[in-house]
Amino acid sequence: MVKGSCLCGAIEYQVALIEDKIFNCHCQFCRKAHGADYVTLALADNQSLNLKDEGNHLTEHINAIGGYRAFCGKCGTRLMNYAPDKNLYLSVTLSTIDSPINLHPAANVNTESKASWCELSDNIPNFKSLPDGII
Repeated sequence: MVKGSCLCGAIEYQVALIEDKIFNCHCQFCRKAHGADYVTLALADNQSLNLKDEGNHLTEHINAIGGYRAFCGKCGTRLMNYAPDKNLYLSVTLSTIDSPINLHPAANVNTESKASWCELSDNIPNFKSLPDGII
């Protein structure tokens, strides 16, 4: 189990990561949502999620394909993504994890729409779209 939180600390969580399911997503939606070249996401065991949000700040945005992007309504920190049925997938933004971790992305995905200025590393596989089996 790892612990994570938003920038202002209003939302805290604990979750078990699926350690071999960590990837850098370069899609245009993640870039816009995070204001960065890409976002590093870690798939997690949805049944292990323990969320502490006493101020009810967790806010959800439903994307074009029906998935949720959850963020803190107080400070704006993007925390996680999930399907309407969280049994399908739950991913957390690796940068919101507070616990010491020694994990590394296994792949770059959605590189077809990556930012033109972003140079990909050859140290991990690069996929133009989301490959089968990553979620």
